[in-house]
Order: sequence, then C-alpha cells, then structure tokens
Amino acid sequence: VQAVHPDGEVAVARAAANRGVIMGLSSFASKPVEEVAEANPNVFFQMYWSGDRDAMVQRMERAKKAGAKALIATLDWSFSNGRDWGSPTIPEKIDFRTAMKMSPAVLRHPGWLWKFGKTGKIPDLTAPNLTPPGGKAPTFFGAYGEWMQTPPPTWEDVEWMRKEWGGKFMLKGVTRVDDAQRAVDAGVDALSVSNHGGNNLDTTPATIRVLPSIA
Repeated sequence: VQAVHPDGEVAVARAAANRGVIMGLSSFASKPVEEVAEANPNVFFQMYWSGDRDAMVQRMERAKKAGAKALIATLDWSFSNGRDWGSPTIPEKIDFRTAMKMSPAVLRHPGWLWKFGKTGKIPDLTAPNLTPPGGKAPTFFGAYGEWMQTPPPTWEDVEWMRKEWGGKFMLKGVTRVDDAQRAVDAGVDALSVSNHGGNNLDTTPATIRVLPSIA
C-alpha cells in the first residue's frame, strides 16, 4: 500500500534513518529490500510463512545479502473476506480500465498526480521481494493467494526458520503467555506482542492488555 507514494518504503527508511530508528520492511513491500537497506542500514526484514521452504530460503538469503540485520517472522495475519464499508479498493494492477475507473478520484488530487507524473511511472502494485529466481514479481493479490494456500506453520517450522536465518530473529504475533514461552523454547531473540492491529478480527484482546503478562 505504500506504492501510493513514488518513493514508497524508501522514503520511510530515510525518515527512520534520520531519527535513528530501525526500519521493519514487509516482504509484501512495494520497494526492493536492496533499495531500502541502502537508505537505512538498520533494516529488519519481515516475512510471512508463505510458499514452500525453498522459496522462503531464497527470500531470506536475498534479504541477508542486502544487509538486513534481523528477520521478523509474522504469524498474526488472518484471512477474512469481510471489509468495512468505505474501505478503499486496491486494484490488482494499473491498466487502462483501472485508470479510467479511478480517474475521477485521481483528478481530485492534482498534487499527487503531478508528483507521480514527474517520475514518468505509474504505481507499481507488485511485491518485488517475492520475485522468484528468473521470474516476475507477483502482484499483491498473487502474493496474498500464495499465503492463503500455504498451511500455517508449526513450532517446528518456526524453529527451522530461525536456524535457517542464522541471525537475530523476532517472532511477531504473540498474544498468549504459553505461546511466548514456546517461542523462547524455539530460540527466538525477541517477541512482538501483536494482533496485527486487530485487522479482520476485531474481537481479539488489545495487545496493551496482554503485554504485561507476557513481559
């Protein structure tokens, strides 16, 4: 979704670097990890359990080669077809039909249109960090489909990912004490207490309420 800005995650990385803040880069990001790590040396690469193990190893090795300092494994994303009324539409790609359909909204934001116009490009809605060797970057929804079709990981899978990465490893999505304890047993270095912002599942406990017991 940061493809809405020409510089996307690279701009966020520069801002974070200016404030001495670590940048967490999603594997679904609109900018390659190499460009983001160049803008901010303190980048953590965030991955979903998606695809087969060979694909995940390739993504980890690419991030490591780009200079990512740590890996964040995200387990708190959930799938739901439900959308709030008024949620913006995210197109699969920008083609002529999509451009015509969205042109009324675009014309109401001439500053945004001018900013993109100066780049000579249109928003790229692919996920370049998920590009297979010798292949093309999938669209966001293509990447989302891969994640949907991948069986959820076990604790053994989490331990495998930590060992395969071989560096600092954070597990994101912990909201229970027993899960926190199992994560420590799996050898993680840090926990992110998160329910993915309550995304899709708005009845999950607020993370601020479960943080003290986990800590």
